[in-house]
Amino acid sequence: MASITRPRAQLSKRRAETETAVLGSVERLLAQGERFTELSVQRIAEEAGVARSTFYLCFQDKSDVLLRLAGTIKDELYAMGEKWRPVEDGPGALAEIYLRQIRHYRDRAPLMAAITEVAGYDEAFRDASVQSIKRFTRRIVAKFREEQRAGRLPDGVDPAIAGQVMAWSGEQVIARQVSLGDPADDAEVARALAETLWFGTFRR
Repeated sequence: MASITRPRAQLSKRRAETETAVLGSVERLLAQGERFTELSVQRIAEEAGVARSTFYLCFQDKSDVLLRLAGTIKDELYAMGEKWRPVEDGPGALAEIYLRQIRHYRDRAPLMAAITEVAGYDEAFRDASVQSIKRFTRRIVAKFREEQRAGRLPDGVDPAIAGQVMAWSGEQVIARQVSLGDPADDAEVARALAETLWFGTFRR
C-alpha cells in the first residue's frame, strides 16, 4: 500500500507545484504589461518553466487559469469581511474592510483588468463571476438573518434583499474606484460606502 500511496502523493505534489507556477506566471506577465488576450499557452508555460503538455494536465485552457486566479482573489476579498459583526463593530470597521479590499484590488490591478476584460466577452467566465458574488451574497444574508433573530436588525428589513444590495453595491463601487478613482480618495470612498450601507440597513 505504501508503494502505491507514495507515487500518488508525489504526483499530487507535482501537480500542485505546476498549478502554482502557472498561476504565478500569468500574474507576472500581466504585471509586465502583457495583455491576457494576446498571451498564448506556450508563452505562459515557458514563463512557468513547464512543458505545454504539462500545462494541459492542470488547466483546460488559459481562461481556466484566469478563472482560478479570479476565484482566489475573490476568496481573499471575502475572507476580509468574514469576521465582521454588523452591530458590534459598526460602520467604522466596515469602512476599514472596504479600504483593505480597495487596496487589495489596486495591488493586483493588472489581474483585475484582465478579469474585467475577459468577463466582457466570455459568457462562461461571466457566469462564474456571477456565481461567486451569489455565494458571497448568501454569506451576508445568513449574517443579517442572525442579526435579525438577535433583535439587532429591524424587523422591517428583508435580509435577502439587504444582503444582495450590500454585496452588489460593494462590488461595483470598489471596482469603479480602483479602475477610475483617485487613490487619494480611497479611504473616503470606503467610509462613504460603509456608512451608506450600514445606516441604510441597521438604522432605518
